[in-house]
Amino acid sequence: MDLPPEQLTLARPIQYLLSGISSTSAIITRFLRSVRVAHADLAAVARDLSDLRLILELLRDEPEIPLLLQAQMLLVLESCGNDLIHIDTILSRCPEPAKWIEAARAEIDECRRSLSVFREALSLALEVASLYVPLAALLKMCCARGTVALI
Repeated sequence: MDLPPEQLTLARPIQYLLSGISSTSAIITRFLRSVRVAHADLAAVARDLSDLRLILELLRDEPEIPLLLQAQMLLVLESCGNDLIHIDTILSRCPEPAKWIEAARAEIDECRRSLSVFREALSLALEVASLYVPLAALLKMCCARGTVALI
């Protein structure tokens, strides 16, 4: 897949995060088989991960993302990846329901809240990027016609 130079900086981090979401989703499924009491909490995390996956796939396919926006998105993508690693670590530490209830539940909820914030930030970035493309095309068209006016 040939990507425009403006998007090359995001392609790998997005793909890495998509892979991490798949891995964490599988870990959640396996964990729920042995710790059923965690179902309600982890179902919410799984939904957030699914929403995040969709946004990342749309971002991956976005033709032109402004470089300044990409720089900010890289920080959000990195933080998302760190949260996925944290979720995986938390779930590996508590193989039984008692440990889930006493400690892990609150930690997972904190991760879910931060993932939700990151998901919203990436969703806004997607909206900005999708507005940027028509605006850039309009400016190119106006420049070609010599009808650019200062706003």
